[in-house]
Amino acid sequence: MLALLRRFAPRRRVYMTGLLEHYAPVARSLAVVEEAFGRYVRKSADRGYQMLAGRIDALEGEADRIKRRVRNHLPPAGLMVVDKTLFLSYTRHQDNILDAAQEALTWLGMGDPDVPPDVLDLFTEYLARVKKTVRRLKPALVDTIALVLDGTLDRTAVKRRHHEVRQRHLKAERVRRDLLASLFATTGDFRDVYRLLRVLECLEHMSHEAEACADTLRAMIAR
Repeated sequence: MLALLRRFAPRRRVYMTGLLEHYAPVARSLAVVEEAFGRYVRKSADRGYQMLAGRIDALEGEADRIKRRVRNHLPPAGLMVVDKTLFLSYTRHQDNILDAAQEALTWLGMGDPDVPPDVLDLFTEYLARVKKTVRRLKPALVDTIALVLDGTLDRTAVKRRHHEVRQRHLKAERVRRDLLASLFATTGDFRDVYRLLRVLECLEHMSHEAEACADTLRAMIAR
């Protein structure tokens, strides 16, 4: 048993910090969506969606490689510092953020909008809120890993990090409800409204999955 523990001891840091490696391309996908939406609003002559789609596809490929490497080198469940089911659940939720970003980009590339400027302004605000929600996930993840591996942080302080993600998600939800009402109230072409509704759905999914990540992190440190 002692020999087995020694064999897998180095892995305890690799697979936990692998979650942080996986977060990097996930977070960068938001910048791609933000750029795409900016081009969408400006109705740029050369919106470059093919280039942006290539960038987000590359990020997905990077994230998948990291995820496979981490999952393929997990120690036996009994030797993991967190519950294996929770660990795999976290990687799935975090991966879903990038998948939703990729889907949002697909819908943004389907045509120019013809909706009132105030609706687009509200959409811009919602996108910013979603971005903040996903960004708050990083410090929550960093502190959770530090607590799990080293026990150097205060558990209550780490829980506050998780709560910050949920609070950002709730703030984003309030903007989403206003945006949804505005979209249904507009007299714009149905195709334009439908496209933005699908983008809205993707952004909501990104924010919701970030909150799910925070809930999973909270479960990882539960006594």
